[in-house]
Amino acid sequence: MSSQSKRKTPRASIEIRVEYQKFNSFVADYTRDISRGGLFIRTEEPMEVGEACFLTLTFPDWDEPVVLNAEVRRVVQPSEGPHPGMGIAFLFSDDQERAAFHRVIDHIIIEQLGAELYARLSGVAPSDATGGMQALDSSVNMTIDSLNLDD
Repeated sequence: MSSQSKRKTPRASIEIRVEYQKFNSFVADYTRDISRGGLFIRTEEPMEVGEACFLTLTFPDWDEPVVLNAEVRRVVQPSEGPHPGMGIAFLFSDDQERAAFHRVIDHIIIEQLGAELYARLSGVAPSDATGGMQALDSSVNMTIDSLNLDD
């Protein structure tokens, strides 16, 4: 079974600037793709599977970056293939945060794939996934100040 067939949601091959902390320093890389559940960061020096981190994502046409809690789920070392990096799963604090972020991702994927292909891949009508950036802005403020770092 290919990795494509295991995916529950469509992915968009899009470069988004992502910053995260690694070994007490901040690293900036770019995504290879993104979906509702996570993203793949291109890097020659991936973190370890299971390692938790905060990601700061800078979306096109979005004034403020979005900070999310995340966890490394898969690693591809440089020796393992032409696309080294790490698969990251998003971890949301509640259903409201998850729903708002899903609307943003749906909006981005619709822009990349087109409404018809998005609908076929996701089973969600494109009209149900609209609102994108405005939904995130009005529904939840996912910044470093809003995250509980004591947990």
